[in-house]
Amino acid sequence: MKREKISSVILWSVISAAFIGPGTVTTAVTAGFHYQLDLLWAVVFATASCIVLQETSARIVIASGLSLGETVVKKFGNKNGFWINMFIGISIVIGCAAYEAGNILGGVSGLSLLFDGDGWVYTILISIVAAVVLWTGKQKWISTIMTLLVAMMAVAFFVLALNIDFSPFEVLMSAITPKIPAGSEMITLGLVGTTIVPYSLFLGSAISKGQTIPLMRLGLTVSVIIGGFITVWILLAGTLVHDFSSFSILADEFENNVGVVGAWALGIGLFAAGFSSAITSPYAASIVASTVMGAKNGNSIRWVWGVVLTTGFLFGVSGVKPIPIILGVQALNGLILPLVTAFLIIIVNDKIIMPKEHRPQYFYNLVLLLIFSAVLLIGLTSVDKSISTAAGWRGDHFTIIGILTAIIVLVLGRSVLTSFGKKEV
Repeated sequence: MKREKISSVILWSVISAAFIGPGTVTTAVTAGFHYQLDLLWAVVFATASCIVLQETSARIVIASGLSLGETVVKKFGNKNGFWINMFIGISIVIGCAAYEAGNILGGVSGLSLLFDGDGWVYTILISIVAAVVLWTGKQKWISTIMTLLVAMMAVAFFVLALNIDFSPFEVLMSAITPKIPAGSEMITLGLVGTTIVPYSLFLGSAISKGQTIPLMRLGLTVSVIIGGFITVWILLAGTLVHDFSSFSILADEFENNVGVVGAWALGIGLFAAGFSSAITSPYAASIVASTVMGAKNGNSIRWVWGVVLTTGFLFGVSGVKPIPIILGVQALNGLILPLVTAFLIIIVNDKIIMPKEHRPQYFYNLVLLLIFSAVLLIGLTSVDKSISTAAGWRGDHFTIIGILTAIIVLVLGRSVLTSFGKKEV
């Protein structure tokens, strides 16, 4: 039984590797640099929310015996379910492709901090190794590699976090005391958004197949908590710096504060974050193609991750920044996460799909609705930011977004919570 528990933790390490990428490093360091410990609570909230949503998606698959795509079809019918799945699946695959360049370049930045060399060569090297890992298609091998990379990140960023000037009590109080300093709204939302990503929910539901619910919960919880600690350590490391305009300058900052070990720790951590995401992003895209879009042929699935990886590689070696594409994808993905979260809440409460003993109780649903309100706020803010940037609009729309979020949450909450008063037929 002990061996099964360890195997479950290794299996679920893919999730922590998936959400800790160069974007997480950038966001968490920025939070620590600008606001010290004030936004630490947001990492804790995001980590807890990630566990709840991942547990919900995996529980649906294990209890129903269906993939998430199949549950959508069963709930909304063949025609509506097909188009919903296509919209979600294509959006996530495009998003994975658009951000793959950032994943690869993050790994390249880490290697460049460790060794002198040509970034172009490092880009080719990382892309080839990622392709070899993905070509095997062996879940166990991928999970083992992700475990090693997560361990590298954990050690590297923990070494940096050890040098902070704050006491353990100050850190603990900041972790449990919500506070949003003026001007920190976007970074706060970013800390949540970089931890709860749409494709990881599908990735987690897919790897849960064949597990028992207790084993799933153990492996998932341990893995995500480790990922949460790593993000905390990155934020704590960010409190040490006085400038963060590039990773090379960040390395100099850490070297000045910690010594040469600081620069090496950043290089190792950044490489592990970028390389792990460079593998999990196309891997997740292939999982979404299989479990949501219905692709069953092995060659078709390889084509999906191949296109995602190649897109990232081409943008990486060309030096071209796909800003217009990324802005569009940000707007699209801003809608996907709350949409997926809403579907999870609806499906996990469905009396036909879910056995009674596996449906959430009243309090659990309240927690799900709280998380939904957070990701919806993030999503609508992301959409507003993308559209405003593209159109050149100025002004703060946060109040309007907050009111719209409250209305949508109340509508969804009413439909879900009133079902508790209905007797089962």
